[in-house]
Amino acid sequence: MSLTAACCNTPPTQNAHWHNKGEEATLTREIAGKKVKTYRTGPKTSKRGIVAIYDIFGYHPTTYQFFDRLAESHGGFQVSVPDFFPQGGYDPNGMGDFPKLLKWIDDNGDFKKNHIDDIIKAAVEDLRKDGCTTFSVIGQCWGALMAAKAASEEGHPFVATGGPHPSFYSIETIKDVSAPLIILASKDEADMVPVIESLKHRNFPIECFHKRFDNMHHGWTGGRGDWDVPEQYQAGLEAVDLLGAFYAKAASAAESKL
Repeated sequence: MSLTAACCNTPPTQNAHWHNKGEEATLTREIAGKKVKTYRTGPKTSKRGIVAIYDIFGYHPTTYQFFDRLAESHGGFQVSVPDFFPQGGYDPNGMGDFPKLLKWIDDNGDFKKNHIDDIIKAAVEDLRKDGCTTFSVIGQCWGALMAAKAASEEGHPFVATGGPHPSFYSIETIKDVSAPLIILASKDEADMVPVIESLKHRNFPIECFHKRFDNMHHGWTGGRGDWDVPEQYQAGLEAVDLLGAFYAKAASAAESKL
């Protein structure tokens, strides 16, 4: 798997701010004997659920804003953002140290070893209890890989997957994805068109989607983003709109079969 250099070299922003619209909750089911908190946002009347996976910096003002706005887009979604890194995200002081970052991800962000798969499933269970009937999964950077893995599991419930500025995406790493995929790449990622094209032969209910934001850096919708900067804010709103439209379309297609 390849990791974009910007993921290793670009630190989180320090001056971003946002007044959270959601609330902290605890997943009903314990994972590996531990309680897991999650950030819940969006209209509680929505029957469309999204499990969201933040980037390696964990909760961050721009990350909260991104998911709050996504939750309110295109008719609304109930969004659950579990805390996969309860000890905190990656130390910004370690930026630029590629081996250190990869080891940290292996120690803290492995899909199976760190029970990320189980946490995602528990988040789905709670969304279902709260009235959701369709489910999607989205991630930022490293989280986008986790979202792809979740939508590659046998019997998964997701009607759509993907996310902005993905890390570790390649034809090989997404080859088992069995849900429509959306990729919003920044200028720092490799060409993602072949990745999307590799799924075109799948008989998905809706087409996969790709757009490249050539004026945005890796991580602009998450910990590396500062939406007080007008260009980042406008690109962020466009990303939210594209993602919301894609997930709403996937949910609508699934609802038509319920």
